[in-house]
Amino acid sequence: MSSHQPSRLQAALWKMQDGFYNAAIKMERSRAGLQLEQISVGNINFSLLRGGKPGAETILMVHGFGADKDNWIHLAGQLGDQYQILAVDLAGHGESSQESDNQGNPLNFEIPAQADRIKALLDQLGIAKVHFIGNSMGGAIGLQFAASHQDALHTLMLVDNAGIESPVQSEFFQLLEKGENPLIAREKGDYEVLMSFVMSKRPFMPWPVPAVLERKAIARAALNDTIFADMLKSRDEMGNPEQIEAILAAITVPSLVIWGEEDRVLDISSIEVMAKYMPNLKSVTLPGIGHVPMLEAPKKVATAFRQFAGSV
Repeated sequence: MSSHQPSRLQAALWKMQDGFYNAAIKMERSRAGLQLEQISVGNINFSLLRGGKPGAETILMVHGFGADKDNWIHLAGQLGDQYQILAVDLAGHGESSQESDNQGNPLNFEIPAQADRIKALLDQLGIAKVHFIGNSMGGAIGLQFAASHQDALHTLMLVDNAGIESPVQSEFFQLLEKGENPLIAREKGDYEVLMSFVMSKRPFMPWPVPAVLERKAIARAALNDTIFADMLKSRDEMGNPEQIEAILAAITVPSLVIWGEEDRVLDISSIEVMAKYMPNLKSVTLPGIGHVPMLEAPKKVATAFRQFAGSV
């Protein structure tokens, strides 16, 4: 038997874990009033969650690197009484197209390409304007989307967003310079390190959810390497001070940035850069919260968004 092939006992355990995980996710989606949908846009298949208040303005939720649409379930449950909700798996993530499109062509995962795909998805769905909420890489996509497709936005909300060269280097980028990337799980135990790194206030996850998520993360390590390399290419381009200034200055739509003060992945000093150039930016900082506030403190994030959107 190959060392990569599980034993019958291991396979049976994994099947049981997967069954529990799938049932738990289905229940959480149902509680939040979300339904799973699949849609093809051009040569790419998208998986998304839709729900909320029919006929209301739409909130588009865009996850970060290595994450997926289910990161937004609890925030969606907080906001679905007032807004329509659309949470999407980006290309290369979740249940959307992975390494290649429907014709077998390798996918480009750079930030501008992902932003254009989001616009094409909205066009296909017939949604003219959204409140864009993006976390981490999803926030960098939000910046690019706002600069390129501002007429498709009611508001922009950035949650610990990438796409900014922060004045203070984060712990993550210090580790990256040493050849370490805690955001990519490669072997057993790495997922626990990843979760501890990105969260300061970890929500409860019943067994065997962490075990299933770890297996999924390890299985996609090679794809994550590809996506991360493309993301770094985008960072090099957007990291140029003149390029950052041009992108930020072009964003005049009402914007809110929320940042967890304990974020180890992206430094909170990024807010200073955005505040310098974005004319309609407000900011909220969350003490004791890490890189993914929508998972760590969904009620606080929802409250901040309601107050912000209500003031526009």
